[in-house]
Amino acid sequence: MTAPDPSRPDRPGSLRQFLGVLGLTLVFLVVLDVMVAGLLGLAQSRGVAGSLVRYFEYGRSVPGKLEAWQAAPEAQGNLFDVGWIEAQLNDSLTGPDAPGGVVRSYGMSFVDNILRQAVAADPALAVDRHAGPGAPPNYTYAVFLDDHLHRQAGDVAVLGILSSSVPSLAALSNRTWVFEQPAPYTYPVFTPAQDGGLSRIDPLITSPAQERALAQDPAAEAAWTAQLAQEDAFYGAPTFGATALDVSPFARLVRRALAKSHVSDRKTAVLAGGFPYAQVLSRMVTGFAEQAQTEGVYPVVFLIQTRDPNDPDLLAVLGPVLQEHGIPYLATAEHVDPRDPTAFVGDGHYTHDNDRLFAEAFLRLMATRSAAQ
Repeated sequence: MTAPDPSRPDRPGSLRQFLGVLGLTLVFLVVLDVMVAGLLGLAQSRGVAGSLVRYFEYGRSVPGKLEAWQAAPEAQGNLFDVGWIEAQLNDSLTGPDAPGGVVRSYGMSFVDNILRQAVAADPALAVDRHAGPGAPPNYTYAVFLDDHLHRQAGDVAVLGILSSSVPSLAALSNRTWVFEQPAPYTYPVFTPAQDGGLSRIDPLITSPAQERALAQDPAAEAAWTAQLAQEDAFYGAPTFGATALDVSPFARLVRRALAKSHVSDRKTAVLAGGFPYAQVLSRMVTGFAEQAQTEGVYPVVFLIQTRDPNDPDLLAVLGPVLQEHGIPYLATAEHVDPRDPTAFVGDGHYTHDNDRLFAEAFLRLMATRSAAQ
């Protein structure tokens, strides 16, 4: 008979010892988790929430973040009320505000930065900006369509398309694909229609008031959740599920890693053919130009290429379409190499010097338009 190996934990005493160590480890981790949660809560209650607190907050579920933003409207980084289309339309300028018409832009901060530089170079330029944080093309196109009552003949319409947001053509809201700062504002999903145009799927929630009311309306909340699950390619359990785990700082760290992987995988799937983004973008820019020209409005498309090499090449996707249809456009990649890290500042936006360069190109387009009138 072979003698028992004393190094193996298969004897009753060794097994009990192993389980005891495991139990003590788990107890230690739970106690540590509770202590960290208490310290984070104390720091927040005293208004000293620094980078470490924000680091743990990034791992909250999307519902947890939205609930926290509602509870603390003045909190740093609160994006609950930002970007909603209804508010953008209510803020639109009306009437003949400038002799040369109003430049009405539909975009995001990249477009806004360029137009601010254009106004600095030409103070007579009247600009009416509509923007959402990191807004995808389905947002900018929808705001353009819905803002038609405010445009007048002689205006200029700018449609901004951001390369990093192209996968979000398959999303109904930033909440599903921007995990760390999930602005809840919503927008339609557009899909190719048989008549050569686009079909529009509007979200059930279209205002912050409706969003806040969900807490008191379980039926509406269930319908909205069902629509997200059905129509939004980014909605999923890693970002929205198991909200009870938000109490644990360590669970938030795990969720953050899982959520980032989930969103990245969905973006890859969309760009790999899970959504016909090139076809939708092409129909958007031609539909934009046709609608603008019908209104007597001068259309300009901004192709904003960001620094991520995994982004779709907007000039390659849309350049031939824009040229074939004679649609004026400004492509940042024709002026600045997006692979040059010095072209950008730390938050991913272009430098002020490059924004001025883009603004000069836009003003040249405006001068060409004036000369042709």
